[in-house]
Amino acid sequence: MIEIKLEKSIWIVLVFIFTNAFYSQNNVKQNLKTFTVRGNIKSDITDNFAYLYYNDIQDSVKIINKQFEFKGSVKDTVVAKIYLPSAANAPQFYLENNTINISVSVDKTVKDGKSIQTMHIDTIKGSHSLELQKQYLNFYKSNSGKKDFNSLLYSELTVFFTKHRTHPFSGAILAELAFMNPILNKQQLTKLYSILDLSKQDDQYLKLYQKGIEKLDVYAVGKPFLDFKLPNQDGNLINLKDYKGKIVLIDFWASWCAPCRKKNPELISLKQQFENADFEIIGISRDKNKKQWISAIAKDKLEWTNLLDEDQKMENSMGIENIPYNYLLDEKGIILGVNLPVEKITQILTDKVKTQKS
Repeated sequence: MIEIKLEKSIWIVLVFIFTNAFYSQNNVKQNLKTFTVRGNIKSDITDNFAYLYYNDIQDSVKIINKQFEFKGSVKDTVVAKIYLPSAANAPQFYLENNTINISVSVDKTVKDGKSIQTMHIDTIKGSHSLELQKQYLNFYKSNSGKKDFNSLLYSELTVFFTKHRTHPFSGAILAELAFMNPILNKQQLTKLYSILDLSKQDDQYLKLYQKGIEKLDVYAVGKPFLDFKLPNQDGNLINLKDYKGKIVLIDFWASWCAPCRKKNPELISLKQQFENADFEIIGISRDKNKKQWISAIAKDKLEWTNLLDEDQKMENSMGIENIPYNYLLDEKGIILGVNLPVEKITQILTDKVKTQKS
């Protein structure tokens, strides 16, 4: 479920958590005591039943002419999952007492050499929660380029969380900022956490928040990056120490990860733009199918160091669960930024080059 995006990789977790449902919505107020979830499946499927999971409840209905309908009631807005037996995932959305219309598609993809089906919620209409999501997204997009964005975001979320302290979207924002997009520091995150009504938050978000906070203690900006030895395509072990004296972008990806592959052309342009600077990219893949990994490297023309973390030992030790994910390191291996968009990396590198020339 972890794949809406704001600044490329920054929003990969939000896609996972919320699905890309911002673009089609109705201004329906949450004034009903029951919910109706009407689903429409665009793709051809073989499933006869659709399933809805929320709280500790599992409901199922028969699919008729690629359509299904669930009815029920929730005390508070909760995180729910739509599931088809043939799919390898269960996309999530916010379930509330309203009439919610969901459009679903199913795609085939190859992961680790095997063909699988993945579900996507393309649009949602009739959800009050979408208004909250849109409010936050608009603020982020309007202010993320400002130098004082850190303080602006913290002030905005202090008000937002106070007003919506029971809504699981608040917990999702906090999890994303702690785990995937560490714009705020540990003190700010801890203060925002104290505002929330934790009894109303989803466990998955709280767990991600806790993991993120723990990771900030070890792999935050200003901390040394993990030293490693991993094999390249030829089986030769590569050590991070070999790149001391250069700015290095560590890019975690996989051949089967669509957002990762989509981002590769941007990384190629970045590498070409700073080819005369002391800048290197190291791609670290979690592929379990080595042939598929090597094929993707050749097809995408990734002409930089590519390493394989097949058992995800490095990712696990660092607490990395979702990809793409990156770390930008300075010449001494100290972390300059975590999970940065290419635009931000470009800005940092440009400033470094100017400093070196002056």
